[in-house]
Amino acid sequence: MGQVEQIEEAAALLAQAERRQADGDLHGAFAAYKACLKAAPDFAPALSGLGLFLAEHGDPGTAAQLLSRATAVGDDVLRRRTEPTFARLLAGLTPNAWNAVLDRDLQTCLASPTVDPQTLARVTAETLLLKQARFDGSASMLSDMGRDPLWLAFLSRCVNVSPAMEARLDAVREALAEMSVEGGRPDATIGVLIAALGVNGFASEYVASARQAEGVAAILYRPPTPADVSALGEGEIQAQLIRRAVEEPARERNLARTVPAFTPDCEDAVSEAVKDQYEANPYPRWSAPPSPRPRPLREAVSVLPGLDRKAFGDRVETMLIAGCGTGFEPIDLARMDPSLAITAMDLSRASLAHGMRVAEDLGLTQIRFVQGDILKLDQVQARFDVVTSTGVIHHTARPADGLARLAGVLRPGGVVRLGLYSERARAVVRAAHDLIRERDWTPVDADIRAFRAHVLALPDGEPLAALKESADFYSLSGCRDLVFHVQEHCYTPPQLDDLLAVAGLRLIGFDAPPEAQSAFRSAFGRADPLDLDLWDKLEAQHPNLFARMYHLWAQKPA
Repeated sequence: MGQVEQIEEAAALLAQAERRQADGDLHGAFAAYKACLKAAPDFAPALSGLGLFLAEHGDPGTAAQLLSRATAVGDDVLRRRTEPTFARLLAGLTPNAWNAVLDRDLQTCLASPTVDPQTLARVTAETLLLKQARFDGSASMLSDMGRDPLWLAFLSRCVNVSPAMEARLDAVREALAEMSVEGGRPDATIGVLIAALGVNGFASEYVASARQAEGVAAILYRPPTPADVSALGEGEIQAQLIRRAVEEPARERNLARTVPAFTPDCEDAVSEAVKDQYEANPYPRWSAPPSPRPRPLREAVSVLPGLDRKAFGDRVETMLIAGCGTGFEPIDLARMDPSLAITAMDLSRASLAHGMRVAEDLGLTQIRFVQGDILKLDQVQARFDVVTSTGVIHHTARPADGLARLAGVLRPGGVVRLGLYSERARAVVRAAHDLIRERDWTPVDADIRAFRAHVLALPDGEPLAALKESADFYSLSGCRDLVFHVQEHCYTPPQLDDLLAVAGLRLIGFDAPPEAQSAFRSAFGRADPLDLDLWDKLEAQHPNLFARMYHLWAQKPA
């Protein structure tokens, strides 16, 4: 059989596999995919199709191997479709030896516009530490790092989330700071390494260490100037450093001055303190914009198990994101459902400016960024089909008042999605609060670094050492939000019911993570997933089940 006939046969079998999969015939689809690859073992669409099929249906190891081959031989369109799932599989790996194929695959996914590189930070750090098992501080080893595509991709695309890698990067920075550079200009490989470390340091807000350094090495510990970067030579990473650490912050400062007010100023002392925190430390810090799959938001709402569909009316046109922070959520939703008219509100103009800049770069015109306080929403006339407020009202003095204001701007039959802290899951944070009070630490950079140094020195069995597993621990703004916040309230599941009832809202959905859903089914079978008393019993047995907050939906009566 000639190559053309072979490809034609493979294409026919692939179409058959996709039809059977769409019809729910999983066995038939699997057999057709296998037959397709038997006919043409390197047929990229079949490698991708079977890899995505197995990733969804429980064989991640084989799926990763197939997607690795697919990205190696496929075209750009196929890679863009494949890479998000492939990256998710890679993120779940724990390598025990360096592997050249994994190295290549990580480079591919870190460069993809459809992948959030931060999801690969942990596995990439582990891979690099296996690749370079020891660091002697020599110029030759530093030059090797400056030539290594995976090192450069990791440093310029990820915020480190590994204690072992943090120690390694401290040693690398120290070696570079001690290196004598004649004429103040390093050679090309050292220049690009310093630039990549400069991007990395800016992204984490220089959280790991603070020291003085001379010449070009100074940007390892502070934001660069254009003159600093020009001394590093020209290249893609040097241009990225200028863009991210010089140009974008300048744009955001200008944008912050243009943010319109949505509510009157609030005289509440806690609101003012929270505002000051996020003006100084906008959170969360992110650089890669989300690339969600297109989906009308009304579809997500319509499947909520407790929704009164008649009252809701299947209308999702206007949306308020109350406490949007740096804009990730409104940008994610705007790219997912371009039909939405989104009002993105936050206390902090510095935070809003970050979202405004990214939205402007992406050409997203359906988001209106505004400054305002949830507690003053009772003075706003607008009404919304959907309101979301993730990780926000638990930072107010009286969360019930905040939720009442959110309910007030919902249209009758509208829905609200909330994210709130779990009392049980925040036990380690309360222990951190105790230590911070004992040491008299305050939310300034030096004290945040002192707290981190204390935690990093703890053996893994110590309770506070669990904080090293949090991605927020690895940036100044993240660590401040995690354990130095000026105000927070936490809840148990029955208390969530009470909170909603006071606001006149009814629970209609509970977005538990997959592992929590599985545990619920194992414990209670086909019981009502909206029974918060059952979730309370389950969480009592598994206190960290909601480490990323409770996420719940509620509806306003028509």
